[in-house]
Amino acid sequence: MAFHNRDRKDFNAGLMFIVIGGFFAIFAQNYPMGSAVRMGPAYFPTMLGWILVGIGAIVFLRSFFLHDKEAPSKTHWRQLAFILGSVVVFAFLLDRVGMVVSSFVLMLICSFGGWDYRWKEQLINAAFMTTVNVVVFDYALGLPFRLFPWSF
Repeated sequence: MAFHNRDRKDFNAGLMFIVIGGFFAIFAQNYPMGSAVRMGPAYFPTMLGWILVGIGAIVFLRSFFLHDKEAPSKTHWRQLAFILGSVVVFAFLLDRVGMVVSSFVLMLICSFGGWDYRWKEQLINAAFMTTVNVVVFDYALGLPFRLFPWSF
C-alpha cells in the first residue's frame, strides 16, 4: 500500500473532518462540560467534534482501500460565496429588520448559488421557508426572535 495509491477525495475529506472536529472538541474544553443529564456549554460541541473526528478517521482510512478514479472537482467559488454570504447577511439583518425579512433575504441570496435561477420558484421558496421559520422558531419553540422591525 503506497502512499500515492489512495482516493484523493476521501483522503482530503477525512483530513478536513478530523481537523474541524478536533478543533471544536479541543476548543470546547475551555467551557464546563456538565453531564449527559445536565449538559454544560462544552457538552454538545465536544461530543459532536469527537464524532466528527471518528467519521473523519473512517473516511481517511477508507481512502487507502477503496479507490475512486475521479479526481476532486474544482471549487465553485461563486456559488460558495453566495451561500456563505447569505448566512452573513442573515446574521447582520436579524436584529435590524427581524426574522421574517432576514429569512426571506437569506433564501433569495442563497438561491443565486444554484445552477439555475427562476424568479417565480425562488420567491415561492423564500415565502414558504420564511413561513416555516416563523412557525418553527416563534410558535413551536417560542424563541424570542423579533419577527418584524417594529416588533417588541
